[in-house]
Amino acid sequence: MHAEVQRFSLSADSLRSLDPHRRYVFALVGHVFNELTLLQKWIHISRRAPGHPGPQEDAAVGVTLFLIRMLSAKVYEALHEDALRKASVNEVLRSDYFGKVDGLNERWNTVLAQHEELEWLGWIRNRGGFHYMNANQWAPGLEDSMCDGAYIWTGRRYGDTYFHWAEMTAALPAMRHVDAADPFRGLEQMVEDLGQLLGDLTDCLALGLQAFMRTSGIGSELAEATRFEAPMLEPHALHYFFADPRLNE
Repeated sequence: MHAEVQRFSLSADSLRSLDPHRRYVFALVGHVFNELTLLQKWIHISRRAPGHPGPQEDAAVGVTLFLIRMLSAKVYEALHEDALRKASVNEVLRSDYFGKVDGLNERWNTVLAQHEELEWLGWIRNRGGFHYMNANQWAPGLEDSMCDGAYIWTGRRYGDTYFHWAEMTAALPAMRHVDAADPFRGLEQMVEDLGQLLGDLTDCLALGLQAFMRTSGIGSELAEATRFEAPMLEPHALHYFFADPRLNE
């Protein structure tokens, strides 16, 4: 399979003509878009449908939850008052980005409302996203029942070791926070909620960036398409375990 992109050169003169704050906003919005899109892609390909129990299925859950914690924290930070919702940044976004597309300010309001409804985003940010849980926060995953059937996966190399018991005890508090009755349904809910929020959020940012580049004259020259080999998004391609040809099998 292939991907096809075009190099869109930016006008140095137009970039220089922006006041420093607007230049900062342009960089910030593009950076936020890149990070959120990348993490969203990784979550999509990290998930492995249940049905083949073993080390790869166990580790795939751990990888997905790790990325959910990172993405939850990044979304929380992106829409925090120190980033895209900072008054001086918001003013530029509303006027120079979203204000140039009919109805986009209203769509952005809907995104912010979605974010406010997802209380668990802030919870995960502070208990696994950017900070490790303390003993009291970890406690729901350390109940006596979690001692039954506990195991790890281990191999010759450090990189072949996966502490499954530790990962599941770390995951359960968040999963139960979202759905106390059915923790794994809580995991599915997190993925669904993030998918909806991120789709709307990145769409607003992309449309706003396009509008700003068009109206500010920053866009300079569009080159011919570059086509290159790219993996399919669907297959489960983000792994925990890797072979290493440098070592003897």
